[in-house]
Amino acid sequence: MKMEHYTSLSKLFEYPHNKDYYAHVMDSIALLADAYPDASAELEAFSKLLPKDLYQLQEIYTKSFEVQAVTSLEIGYLLYGDDYTRGEVMVHLNGEHTAVGNELRNELSDHLSNVLRLLPKMQDTSVVEDLVILMVAPAVEIMMKEYSPDNMEAKDKLYKKQYKTLIIPSVPVGVFLHLIKALYMVFDSDFELIKENKPFGDASFLGFLSAELEVEEGKKSSNSCKPTFDASGIMSHTSGCSGCS
Repeated sequence: MKMEHYTSLSKLFEYPHNKDYYAHVMDSIALLADAYPDASAELEAFSKLLPKDLYQLQEIYTKSFEVQAVTSLEIGYLLYGDDYTRGEVMVHLNGEHTAVGNELRNELSDHLSNVLRLLPKMQDTSVVEDLVILMVAPAVEIMMKEYSPDNMEAKDKLYKKQYKTLIIPSVPVGVFLHLIKALYMVFDSDFELIKENKPFGDASFLGFLSAELEVEEGKKSSNSCKPTFDASGIMSHTSGCSGCS
C-alpha cells in the first residue's frame, strides 16, 4: 500500500508558520482526488473556510488545538490522558521515530503530525496497520466527537470557570473538523476501520481536560501533582509533590 498521502496530510496538522500552509492544503486536495474523493471534498470545504490572513489562521489553529483547545493533537493524551500508559506509548513511538529518522519538529512523539509522517517510513506493514486501527484512528474519532455542540459547550464552561474569560476567535472553531474528517475517511478507506467494540469508547478530551483542571484547582490548597512527559515520553512530576519524595 502506498502511503505518501499521509506525509502530505501531516503538514496540515502542523502549526502554520507561513503561507506555505495554503499550498499544502491544495496539494492534498489534488493528491486525494482520485482515490479518496470524499476526503478530497472535505478538504475542499476546509480550504474554503480557512481564513486568508495568516495571523487569523494561526489564531484558529491555536484555539483549536493548543490554548482553550477544542481537542488535542497528541494521540496518547486523547486515549489515556496523563496516565503512565501514555508515557509507555510515547517511549515506544519515540523508538519508532528514531529507527527511521523521523524528525519530531519540536512536538511530542505522539503528536498527530509526527505519527502521520512516520507511517510511510515504517517497514512492517502489520505494525502500521495495528498502529492505525488500534490507536491513531480511535484518537482521530475522539477528535471528531469533541466538536459536538454539547462537548463544545461543556468545554467553554470549564474554561470560563478556570480562566475567568473565554478566547473568542475571529474565525469559527469548526473549521478544522473538516480536516479531521478527511483524515478519518482516508484511514477508513486504507484500513477498513473497526466500527464496533472499540477499546477507547469512553475516552474523551473533555473528560481528561475536566480531570486535569480539577487537579489544577486542587493544587491551590494542597501539594498534589500530576505527571508530565518530555518529547521522549519520560515522566516527571511537579516540584514539591508530596508523593514524589
